[in-house]
Amino acid sequence: MGLRVEAIVNLPILEGASIVTAKNRVEDRIVEWVSVIENPVENFVRDNEFVLSTGIGCYGDPNELMKFVEDVYDSGASVLAIATGRHVFSIPAEVIRYAEVRGFIIMEIPWEIRFADIVHEIMSCLMELRRDKADRPKDVQQQLIHMILEGKSIGQLAELIEKELGLTVFIFDDKGRCAAGSAGTDQIQRLMEGQTDESIEIRDSHHPMHARARKLDYEDNQLIHFTIKSNGIYKGDYYLCCEAGRELALQELAIAEHGVAAAALWFSRNNAVMEAESRMQNEFLLSLAMGHQMSEDHIDAHAEFFRYDLSLPYECIVGRPENLERLILESAHPPANEKPSLERINSFIKDGMLYAAENVQRRLLYAYKNAEIVIYLETSNGTTTDTANQFLDLVERRFSHLLPEIVFSWGIGRHNDGIWEFANSFQKAKAALDMGRNQIGIGKRTYFNETQMNRLLLNLAISKEIQQITLSIVAPLVEYDEQKGMDLIHTFSTYRNHYGNVSQTARKLNLHRQSLLYRLRKIETLTGRSLADPDHSFLLELSIRVWRTGVKNQEDMVGNTRGKTVRKPTMAIRSDKHRG
Repeated sequence: MGLRVEAIVNLPILEGASIVTAKNRVEDRIVEWVSVIENPVENFVRDNEFVLSTGIGCYGDPNELMKFVEDVYDSGASVLAIATGRHVFSIPAEVIRYAEVRGFIIMEIPWEIRFADIVHEIMSCLMELRRDKADRPKDVQQQLIHMILEGKSIGQLAELIEKELGLTVFIFDDKGRCAAGSAGTDQIQRLMEGQTDESIEIRDSHHPMHARARKLDYEDNQLIHFTIKSNGIYKGDYYLCCEAGRELALQELAIAEHGVAAAALWFSRNNAVMEAESRMQNEFLLSLAMGHQMSEDHIDAHAEFFRYDLSLPYECIVGRPENLERLILESAHPPANEKPSLERINSFIKDGMLYAAENVQRRLLYAYKNAEIVIYLETSNGTTTDTANQFLDLVERRFSHLLPEIVFSWGIGRHNDGIWEFANSFQKAKAALDMGRNQIGIGKRTYFNETQMNRLLLNLAISKEIQQITLSIVAPLVEYDEQKGMDLIHTFSTYRNHYGNVSQTARKLNLHRQSLLYRLRKIETLTGRSLADPDHSFLLELSIRVWRTGVKNQEDMVGNTRGKTVRKPTMAIRSDKHRG
């Protein structure tokens, strides 16, 4: 930190002075100190010093003057200013040649100019420069804060730091992705690969940033690393790249510290904005899926804002990570500020879905509700099974490495062109998921149009009117089974499978004939349907089959009329030995 010689030469106090040697160096030589000295020099002169002298110690001897100039030059001084007119009348030619060859600046000053005035002027300039330098980190901090408030990018923040420090910057986010900086990616990777354990802490000062900094040396380069944190939570990594062996001055370190703090603030603000936008996206897509009433202008405006192309053909896929909460509870105990949450895992799952969609070159619309994932995957107007399978294969392959114990169940629906089919497609995908989980088990893929029977039942199950009919017939049976421990629904299904033969049904259920007849009469009483009437018997069987698809919210579908929650249907076949 110093003044350029050119600035000193142009001071009014030195108007009559002249540069004798190395005129081409006045722009790049720096002055940090000023002193007055005569022979002998010894160790009284330091680097980058502006040395004033009358030459009185040379006694008018050119050889002594040459020796004096040599000593001043060897001491690392930037300028030797000699007052001519009393002890030295002119600079000897051999001295000029010596200084010219070495690029050493010698200045002639008229005898009349007082050294005290020169020292005062130069020191005033140096003090002002130091004050400016001391205030510079604060100015940079204010600029960074204003840039964040103005919505500038993190790349623009990095550019300011690079300009102030004259170093290249590289910033990673918490997922290890490059966020900003002009340092070459290959260069950074070379410095980072395999060097973490060999990094050396910087202990050259008591500055708090030194304690948090790490440095990696590689050939002629050095990478200084700072961890970006906000409220103790890891946000990313901040790197400064410079030549090997360079140490940051305190002013530079302060600017670097403000850069790291600004990056943490920017990531926090950006994450908050992204989370708010993600919630809006989620709510909008769920509104489409649920068939909520929205004007066409409202839909168009939101679709444009989220960059959704709703005119494309999509098929809906509803997924359920079956054991997600258990895996989180059973996971190792990380630090409190890094403990996984459903929200964080959901973000991780979303990234995996987007990655898979990108690989199959399809657009993806993503939302989640409670423990279920709602996906609309772009597809062709023709068959879509291959596209969905390829996409889900990629998803499951990716999570088999990243979340190896997680189990997904999938329901795949159908979608026609146009935004008004989103709700219909979701209903079918959700119906397929629920039916697959109840009839096949978890961890499977169920397609809405997989079989004619399933398709018929699922189409019936998503009808509000059919749900009401099913509720009125099945709910009393389920409620009675809850209270008395009888499995009337299984009894009826077995009775139908044996074509109404009481003896065969009793043997199958390991029941006394009179016990079976009691159960059958109880079914008739509870449902108000006669098993002897083919229409009534058919309606009972159809209602039970629709109920067993597991479609929609089970509590809504089978909750009894008095508000009691009824258990969800189970597809497991109970033992023939019944103790009720």
